[in-house]
Amino acid sequence: MFIDFLKTYFLADSDSSIGKGQKTFQQSALRILLALTICIFAISELHSLFAHSDIALIGLNTLYLSLLVGLLLLSNKYTKVTAVLFLLVLITTSILLLSLSNESYAEKYALVSLYSLPLITRLLFSFKASLAAMAFNLLPFCLIAIKNNDLEQIDTTSFYFQLLTFVTLNIGLPLAVSRIIQMLENNVSHMRLLYKKLNDNYAMYEEFFENTGTPTLLCDQKGKILKANQLARELLTGAEQHDFVDSSIIDWLTPVHETKKAFWQSSLVECTLKQKSDMYIEIRRVTLTQHGHYALHLHNNTQLYAIQQELESTQQTNSRLAHFDLLTLLPNHRHFCTQINQRIKEQDKHLTGAMFIIRISQFKLLNKQYGKDNANKVILNFAKTLQKKLSDQAIIGRLRGVKFACFVPLGQAYLIQKNLSTLIRSVLPNQIMVNGSRLNMDYQVGIAYYHTDGKNAEELLEHCEMALEYSTSTERLSYYNHNLENKLVEEHKLGLKLSSAVKNKEICIWLQPQVSPNGQICSFEALARWQNDGKFVPPTTFIKVAEKLGLLPLLAENLVRELVATLSEWHKEHIYTPVAFNLAGQELMNDTFFALLMALISDNPWLADMMELEITETSSVMTHPLIHKRLRSLSQYGYSIAIDDFGTGQASLGQLVDIPANILKIDRRFVSPLPGDQRHVDIVKSTIQLAESLGMKVIAEGIETKEQATLLAALGCNTLQGYYFAKPSPLSDWTAQDNAKAKELRMVY
Repeated sequence: MFIDFLKTYFLADSDSSIGKGQKTFQQSALRILLALTICIFAISELHSLFAHSDIALIGLNTLYLSLLVGLLLLSNKYTKVTAVLFLLVLITTSILLLSLSNESYAEKYALVSLYSLPLITRLLFSFKASLAAMAFNLLPFCLIAIKNNDLEQIDTTSFYFQLLTFVTLNIGLPLAVSRIIQMLENNVSHMRLLYKKLNDNYAMYEEFFENTGTPTLLCDQKGKILKANQLARELLTGAEQHDFVDSSIIDWLTPVHETKKAFWQSSLVECTLKQKSDMYIEIRRVTLTQHGHYALHLHNNTQLYAIQQELESTQQTNSRLAHFDLLTLLPNHRHFCTQINQRIKEQDKHLTGAMFIIRISQFKLLNKQYGKDNANKVILNFAKTLQKKLSDQAIIGRLRGVKFACFVPLGQAYLIQKNLSTLIRSVLPNQIMVNGSRLNMDYQVGIAYYHTDGKNAEELLEHCEMALEYSTSTERLSYYNHNLENKLVEEHKLGLKLSSAVKNKEICIWLQPQVSPNGQICSFEALARWQNDGKFVPPTTFIKVAEKLGLLPLLAENLVRELVATLSEWHKEHIYTPVAFNLAGQELMNDTFFALLMALISDNPWLADMMELEITETSSVMTHPLIHKRLRSLSQYGYSIAIDDFGTGQASLGQLVDIPANILKIDRRFVSPLPGDQRHVDIVKSTIQLAESLGMKVIAEGIETKEQATLLAALGCNTLQGYYFAKPSPLSDWTAQDNAKAKELRMVY
């Protein structure tokens, strides 16, 4: 303790001298000089007491001793003042000894004190002050030399000794010490510069370490944590922010797998947090070659690990994702084919079976009406129902979208199409629950037999697709036969020609008259006719192809523009007989065609009396809310809306509520059995009464006999149409020679 006190007191906190500079050094030197001087006077005091010296000398000694002790105490606060006083004491003492004492030893002590003055001055003050002290000492040196000369005491040896002492103490030592101090000051300045650079580098290192962007630890080879950035502290300790100093990595992390060496020495290792075992942290090691320490970068892989665990638990690894549908977990197209081909290979000699593709009808409309999430629920529920109802021997797969494929091993009884159709219908759910609501389901199925229609999965699927193309709303189940391929090829060729015909406007309008009960023509129905290679293609054929190819909107636009041009001429000629134009529904879903209808009646208000729109009720899109909305808009603009083929659709009565129609057309299938079939008579009669109650006009089509016409007129049918009155004829027949034929039919008023 005492030694530490002396070290601190006399060295004046030398450890921080780089920061405090010259002042600290001078304070330390002053204290040491004062302490040495006090020791000398204290020894002298003791000697005087034991030697029974003169009391005056003892008193003077005591006075100096007290003065020096006071200066030592004063040096704690006033270093410069104390240094000046100390020099004055030395100078005063030395001068007094030289002037008052005749003792030779006193003169020597005085000269030594004076000659040491430059050295002490250099230690306590600057180099210039030391030079001043050197110059000051020339005076006593000369005085002593003159004094000895006057006393004729010239001793060459003594003089040279005195000169040597003067030069050594007064000049040599101060200059040498000055050189040493200058060198030390230069070193201190250099160290200060190095210290500043070190601090700058350290600050830069600190900033870089803190802002690496990843949690980072610095540790030694034994795993002791030397430093951790903020991200690492937050990752390992959370909000508590524990101190990492003197802790080890094993205090915070535990390796998931055992390693032969310390886990922090591995290049890459997976660990868990000790305080939170469900947090997974990946450690990547970087070795600092200069120091041998390790920089450990930590990555929180908890979420990734959870995903991997979930994939493993549900057996949906990357290999499975390549073979199974993500939504239903059924085999996808490739894996489905692989499983079937493997089954065929294993049981080729004894296996009989059938493959069928199921397509959920109207699914696009369901998707738009109920949203994607609910549509996915429909697919998922359907897949689960299919798996539940089919046997374990069946192979089920999801091809794409709303298409599912099934391969079912068959017994002898189900080789008959009727039995197989019954089996397929039994496994297809009629309704599916979605968010608590029951949704009616419709399907189209294409079927092919193994061996007969294909030898492997790929051939069977291809032939099922062909059969699926020929399924209809009435014949939902379609079986493959070899003629289908030829039909598909012909249909493809027909589609190419039809596309060209639509673009070149080669499809013409024909008109079929509609008459009142008295036989007078009161309106027309516009019909599309196409002549290909000199032969007329049935409208039911090319309209179906146009619908598949998406050509209906363009075809309807061409025909409407041609019809409106003719109606414009009739309007100028005061021919006021309206023309009904057929729409299948796909046209109204087209924004461009709908905008065209709106623009035509806006520019030509008289079209409200001249053009009617017939909506085919059997069209699959006619139940879509957008169709109903657009029909209401067209009706509000003035168009007359007619429901064509009434009674053959899927929601006939519902159409009367949802569609703003004012005309009802009775389909030919209800008219053709008249008048012999009483049931059909009752159906037609009730339909006419229903229309009258709703304030709707009724048109019966397909009339081929006088009896049918007479009966329908008697039942109250407003308008009659059929071959009995007139067959369709080209529009040009009615417009030729300045609309001469139209004028002959008394359509001018």
